[in-house]
Amino acid sequence: MPWGRLADMEMDDDESLDAIMPMHMPERPKYPFGLKICLCEGELKKLDLDLPSVGDVIDLRAFAEVTSVSDGAGGRRVELQIQRIAVENEMTETEKD
Repeated sequence: MPWGRLADMEMDDDESLDAIMPMHMPERPKYPFGLKICLCEGELKKLDLDLPSVGDVIDLRAFAEVTSVSDGAGGRRVELQIQRIAVENEMTETEKD
């Protein structure tokens, strides 16, 4: 099955101002807090990913299990538990790759 379109998840100004943050943020975020993931030493080793530079673009593909679904008065929500990830650093990729 081919990849679907890439959706830009950047928040507009109103969404950014209204964003609920788990801690004080000196700057308003561009993207929702829940979309950020953290890869530590163990995950970097499992992914065989060299330490990238800030601003690099990482090609990420993931399989996630749906762990919760709700469709009620508060709106729709789907929670995903990422189970398998593949990554590539697009900044170090060669034509051959």
